[in-house]
Amino acid sequence: MPELKIYTVKDLREWLENNRPAEGLSERVIAPTRAWAIIHNPYVKDEDAIVAAIFEDGELAAYTASFPDMLDSKRVWWASTLYCYPQFTGKGYGLIVVGSLIEAHEPELTYDRWGAKETVEIFNHFGYQTTYTKRYHLSDKKIDAHTFKGKLAYGAQELKKCLHPWPKVSKANYTIQYTSTIDDEAYAFMKARRGTDLWLREQEMLNWIVQYPFYKSRESIDDSRELCVFGDEARQYAYKVAKVYMDEQLHGVYVLRQHDNTLSLVYLYYITEMQDVVFESVRDYIITVKPKEFVTDHESLWMYIKDRLYFPKSQEEMISLSMSIMQNGFTLQLGDGDSFA
Repeated sequence: MPELKIYTVKDLREWLENNRPAEGLSERVIAPTRAWAIIHNPYVKDEDAIVAAIFEDGELAAYTASFPDMLDSKRVWWASTLYCYPQFTGKGYGLIVVGSLIEAHEPELTYDRWGAKETVEIFNHFGYQTTYTKRYHLSDKKIDAHTFKGKLAYGAQELKKCLHPWPKVSKANYTIQYTSTIDDEAYAFMKARRGTDLWLREQEMLNWIVQYPFYKSRESIDDSRELCVFGDEARQYAYKVAKVYMDEQLHGVYVLRQHDNTLSLVYLYYITEMQDVVFESVRDYIITVKPKEFVTDHESLWMYIKDRLYFPKSQEEMISLSMSIMQNGFTLQLGDGDSFA
């Protein structure tokens, strides 16, 4: 018979700090680094339900997690990491684990961002509305270089990259300050330049994101660990907050995330008249770190980089947002929801 288990912040803390896991709680249900971050979320309470899992005859069948946020002075929840093992699909377990956390958090609202097709269907089942926004990728093409055709395709890609070399870092008259936190100056600038963004996270939430990442950097990945599908190890994982100045005036603030060979621009705020200066600073950073992929939710920045740096592949991706009541005419940042992870 299936058995539903709900784990709270207190349960996660007992597991991680005192090595006293509740029955069934393990790194197969939630990765330890993610769990550690969530129990340090600025809005959690000990009694909050964080993880839901279903076991069938003692075997883990499905699980999900969530964490709180503060939007427009109200605590809300973000659904995250839904997974059902293939041998247990078709039994409605995904609906049960997500529904159990939604119910546990009532009357506080639960939202979902960047959900898989099955996750969107679950939220629609509960009466949520879903809309989609675009995410933009510039990258190398993924090629299996172990086959003969793959070797030819890889060689052709590398040749094209040699024929379209990246320029050197510009000598623009801007200065940039990199920090590990969203300080008061940066946050005040973000508030003033949020434009049509649906919401702006509170300063302490933004600092939680950059200071408590869901992944940890390791030179070698331990493949022997029995982790949940949403692991917590990367060869390189770090956030960087950038403040762009010209003539000692702050003109732009953005947050970058390096995840192995992928560089993502998680948040971006700037003075419209200084767009090219801020975008150029992003371009220069890309040239410096040489990622295999660059990701942003800002179309204008995507076009700017696309026109100035050669990437073999350009792609648009549709990202879901499920809410109880949908608004119109808004924009989102890449880091909204749990997309910062």
